[in-house]
Amino acid sequence: AQIVPAILLEALILGGGYGRGEGGVLKTADGDASYNDLEFFVLIKGAPRVNERRYGKAIHDLGHRLTDESGLEVELKITSLNTIRSSETTMFYYDLVCGHRVTLGPPDILECCDHHAQPERIPMHEATRLLMNRCSGLLYAQERLGRTSFTDDDTDFVFRNITKARLALGDALLAASDQFHWSCIERHRRLKLFDPRELATEMPVIIEGHAAGVQFKLHPQRSTADKLELQKLHQAVKRLGWIIWQWTEQ
Repeated sequence: AQIVPAILLEALILGGGYGRGEGGVLKTADGDASYNDLEFFVLIKGAPRVNERRYGKAIHDLGHRLTDESGLEVELKITSLNTIRSSETTMFYYDLVCGHRVTLGPPDILECCDHHAQPERIPMHEATRLLMNRCSGLLYAQERLGRTSFTDDDTDFVFRNITKARLALGDALLAASDQFHWSCIERHRRLKLFDPRELATEMPVIIEGHAAGVQFKLHPQRSTADKLELQKLHQAVKRLGWIIWQWTEQ
């Protein structure tokens, strides 16, 4: 509010898992702690690219400062209400409109964007985008698994990315079949009822992996698995990812 003039600042909205009420809770010796990034959307009147030039540096510097203070990655993304309202529906906008917390501005500011709350409007290529993102995570994990030195942070990074991919594989099936839902708990319920004939052999493994992904999303923990265990799991998920990739593309 000190950076952007009040006449231009439309709202500050918390999105992501915490905005939807499904952010991870990490159990520690000192009690519960947050785990995931905090994704805030700064809605400013006018063109986002212009506002990025005007206010971007100060806003992103603020994000870095909040990150240092909180110990969590704090992202402040500049957009506008008009941009959200006029954009085509995507998985991102669907999640944001269906689950968010307005921390500054009118609580009902996104009601004019309720067309994004219709999951059947999510185009099928969003399933491909999801797979691209999470399979990129598998690629980064593979790079770490190939290192000679393998630290506890590497273990946490690899396990986290493998688990996110396991969740995404089931989510992609639902997204490609008009059955996606903003809640990971509801998605898992739907996935257990999902019965594509071509994936009859793989579905039990997909459901098991998705359950592990949901559990990690809501109750994350630092992995204690050794490198060999992670390599075997990584290979299995990678093979399954290729099968699901081909299914969604067909």
